[in-house]
Amino acid sequence: MTNLRSSLIWAAAFVLLALANRFGLIADKDATTMFAILPAVWVASGGLGRCRLRKVTA
Repeated sequence: MTNLRSSLIWAAAFVLLALANRFGLIADKDATTMFAILPAVWVASGGLGRCRLRKVTA
């Protein structure tokens, strides 16, 4: 999965969470907790990128 696609999926999760809270599908207390947990899950799943060796060009 490309970095762009992965970032769009995480962004969609945040937007859907905000919309669900706005329309009353998720209580404020639970949405606040999810807004704290989602970034932690993102970082734990490698959201900050991975260290890769650079290819040496001749």
